[in-house]
Amino acid sequence: MALKVSIVGATAYTSFELIRLLLRHPQVKIVHLGGRREGNPRVCDIFPALRGLCDLQLTGLDPEEAPEKPDAAFFTLPHQVSQDYVPKYLKAGIRCIDFSADYRFDDLQTYRRHYGEHRDAANLPRAVYGIPELFRSRLRGAQLIGNPGCYPTSVALALSPLVRERLIDLGEVIVNSVSGVSGRGNKPEPGSMYCECNENMAAYKIGAHRHEPEMEHALELLGAGKPRILFVPHLAPMDRGILSTIYARLLKDMSAGQLHEVCADFYRGEPFVRALPASEQPRTKDVSFTNLCDFACTPVHGGRVVVTSAIDNMTRGAASQAVQNLNAALGLDERLGIA
Repeated sequence: MALKVSIVGATAYTSFELIRLLLRHPQVKIVHLGGRREGNPRVCDIFPALRGLCDLQLTGLDPEEAPEKPDAAFFTLPHQVSQDYVPKYLKAGIRCIDFSADYRFDDLQTYRRHYGEHRDAANLPRAVYGIPELFRSRLRGAQLIGNPGCYPTSVALALSPLVRERLIDLGEVIVNSVSGVSGRGNKPEPGSMYCECNENMAAYKIGAHRHEPEMEHALELLGAGKPRILFVPHLAPMDRGILSTIYARLLKDMSAGQLHEVCADFYRGEPFVRALPASEQPRTKDVSFTNLCDFACTPVHGGRVVVTSAIDNMTRGAASQAVQNLNAALGLDERLGIA
């Protein structure tokens, strides 16, 4: 019997990626697409690539507006909007996976500092931060999952082996990340226009990006103390992808081969994370349209290590990781619908 699924906020770029993945999931049926578009068009009228594949009409965002009651719901709504709808679905007994930051933090004060007031603080203790390779045991049976941000996913997956083995100084970590323009979403803004983005590359929100505290939170969940990260994001003239370059100080001498062995052992048996030797640096092209994360660790002079990590921001950084989280919560093969 198919698992009935709702997508609440079905007009985002990540919603398109999610629909595309769920259509090929052998145990899922999409029964509800909630959106706010005048006239409630069909989703294939918004995303023509879905013609003949998904012709569902948009309806309202509330659970009672779903043509059939879903078993699980994905929320691709903006920050501070998801929290108005997730409680309604939880109350109806529907499993929730939220793409916004509303359920990523268990610390209410951290959320308030970076996003504002939270109107559903009562459900925060129920939420599980969803990176399956790192928190699989917590995800099993979870009813509320905070799907991680794209930049933090690229950093947490790459640094976790070094953090778990206590090989780096967490008080001194610098992250430079480059993202494709799709990370800005499909809301028309001057900074997302072709003439602004093409043939251009620039840093933004230096040391003030909301993903900086999320990176610290993700690493803190691994139990290695309170990290301090300086994060500098950049926008690059490409559609999709993230390349993160991370600088840290090693706590003991390690060769490139030794670092690779630690990382390869950590992710042995994981189908979506590939630890590369330092001689094979990750590239965004190699992970595009996949749930993969490629990363490599290179020791450099001065007792430091440079960790490079590549993911697709739309899939591993959003939609496919959400599907993997659903599979993990249900105890299914995590590759279903993804690989």
